[in-house]
Amino acid sequence: MSRCTARIAWLVLATLVGGATPGGAAQTDEAPRPVVLFFYQESCPECVRISEVLDALGSDLPPGAVARYEITDPAAGRLFQRLQRAYGAQISSVPVVFIGDRVVEGASRAQELAITDALGDCVTSPCSSPLDRLPPDVFPWVDVLQLGLLALFVGLLVLLQTP
Repeated sequence: MSRCTARIAWLVLATLVGGATPGGAAQTDEAPRPVVLFFYQESCPECVRISEVLDALGSDLPPGAVARYEITDPAAGRLFQRLQRAYGAQISSVPVVFIGDRVVEGASRAQELAITDALGDCVTSPCSSPLDRLPPDVFPWVDVLQLGLLALFVGLLVLLQTP
């Protein structure tokens, strides 16, 4: 096996076995899960209003506690659908904020107060992440894919080693 092939093989093996994140860096410590999930749309003035409320109030929360999702992004849309099912909510418009066990839809003064109240509860006592309410995926496709790639890689190495 050439040095170049060996380096590539080592890189692929380290990526598959080492648990690299999709961004490419290995994850050593699990990041805290956000306690606030904010779904918005770019051209939505009400969303800007709620975003400003979250900016003002979120300073009391640890970094990463507020996650923002643009609703037109397909991955964000799928997450939004799953959260609606998990919360038993029928939501028809943005902005929407999931905080702990609460869902706040809209941008009136009442919603601002509801967000303030919910965030206040999260500051005084730990809130669970809305992501914790999601049921696990039905089938671990990523794990199966990684194992399949690892098996393929090992098979390739065996083939390259035989004379």
